[in-house]
Amino acid sequence: MLNSPQDRLKPPICPFCRQRIDPPVELDGLWLEFDGGVCSCGAHYALDPTTRNGGAVLLQAVVQSCGGDWDRAITLAPGVDYEEGILGHYNALNHRVGGNAFGTLYFVRLKAPA
Repeated sequence: MLNSPQDRLKPPICPFCRQRIDPPVELDGLWLEFDGGVCSCGAHYALDPTTRNGGAVLLQAVVQSCGGDWDRAITLAPGVDYEEGILGHYNALNHRVGGNAFGTLYFVRLKAPA
């Protein structure tokens, strides 16, 4: 069938390096509530499956990028200490982007110290 919804689904890619990412997984750590992962470029990502927890998920991605150091994470500033990226319409069931999916992946990549 031409132009089926499956034809429009694409694998998720990192907004920084444009490489495919692995599916988010359950993370070990203090108060890491959302599934997440790490791209080969060093960007950390976390999944908001409902699109209702964006702030908490973004904070978790920052904490992940700091190796679980909450004290350090809350001192970092976006645009100064790290870059942010968002990938919407993520479907965790088939690890694809597009269609009617409404999950969001939040990406954080620390900047090199000046």
